[in-house]
Amino acid sequence: MDQFFDMFIASARGRLREYLLKRSSEEYPIDALADKILYRAVGGEASEARTAGVDGGIGVVRLANGHQVILARAAAVGPDFIEREFVADVASVDSSSLPWAYLVIAESLAGVRALERHGVDVLLMDGSLYAKVVRLVHNLILAREFQNLYYVPELATALYTLARLLRTARERGARLVFVSKDHSYKLLKEHVIFEKLSERWSDYVFQRGLQWYSVLWIRRFRKELLDKYKMARSYDYEGARLLALLITPSVTDSELLARVLPEGHYTVPMLVGGCDAYMNYKGLSTVEKLVKAAEDRLEDSLIFRLKDQFSQNVVEYVREALEEVPKIYFFYVRLGRDDAPLLVEVPADGTKMFDGASVKAFYPPARVEYVVGLLARQYRDPLHYNTWLWYAHSVASFKGSQLSEYAVYIKNMAEELGMARRVKMAWGL
Repeated sequence: MDQFFDMFIASARGRLREYLLKRSSEEYPIDALADKILYRAVGGEASEARTAGVDGGIGVVRLANGHQVILARAAAVGPDFIEREFVADVASVDSSSLPWAYLVIAESLAGVRALERHGVDVLLMDGSLYAKVVRLVHNLILAREFQNLYYVPELATALYTLARLLRTARERGARLVFVSKDHSYKLLKEHVIFEKLSERWSDYVFQRGLQWYSVLWIRRFRKELLDKYKMARSYDYEGARLLALLITPSVTDSELLARVLPEGHYTVPMLVGGCDAYMNYKGLSTVEKLVKAAEDRLEDSLIFRLKDQFSQNVVEYVREALEEVPKIYFFYVRLGRDDAPLLVEVPADGTKMFDGASVKAFYPPARVEYVVGLLARQYRDPLHYNTWLWYAHSVASFKGSQLSEYAVYIKNMAEELGMARRVKMAWGL
């Protein structure tokens, strides 16, 4: 039944993508961007690398008293092993970020076990590394709402655990590859549009757009771009169309590449570092400044958590995690004619994401042919886009009956103890 449902969803996505692409190609100058999007043919030599995949799932069940049972589990699946990780909590404060943070923890721990116990050469992780890091950092430095502020220690734990996965892979000489089938990035789209606009007009807003992702998140820049669009309509029709495409949120990298990127090709990697527009706009572009902002949020959080015991070195663990996170090679691979491009991210060795310099630019020297060839060999069809990630997804996903069983068990346990079963903030893990 689950397989039929997945096939239905895949078919529906395909039809929606066709509709959006047809509409976008009629309204916006997508083809005009083709010369700015560099790509190469999929190749790569055969390899005997020992490979595994990691995926996870989240289950959330609301209790009658308003609390939530949060369940996160992950699996690392390789040629001759399965490693499982399970995180459970009963949360008294509703937070959309907490379940996701637990998923990051579970997946990272499962990945660490695969690396430490099974000598994996290539570890495929489901999801975007850049998205995970930026979302966690945003929650650490911007958490104003009580729901997220309350759980700053757990969010810091997720960042630290992810950094431990990165460090373990680096120390063992293993390659981490983050793969996203479902994504809504506009990073590539915005960059090539700003390149086009910079050729037409000289303006500092366009230069910011070339350096940061995404200036549209900043109200000041958003208003300036809208004003430029209104003016351009009277004297630069093509420039106005480019600005309209830039501002339109429904046209993502995926929709753009569905038209521009041929089957069996991948985009030239971009080197992406701490290019988040909000952090740069606020001057939070170095580890020290980010740590200071996170320290302030942590102090606010602990006021609400007087009964909980946390390590006195939480701030230093945040610093250590931020120092560990590298820049990434960011690119898309399109393996089948009817497929949406896969987003692939590979850590760039010897770099740091937050080193005071925002980076977002095409980087042709990046050697990713090995990764592309590996993904091509493990491809089956649009639904089973990667062998090991599909196996890991099958093991880690929650079924409806399992979720109910887990929820009842933890609810009873919590009632017997008279308190929620907390996940320990075990920084040593």
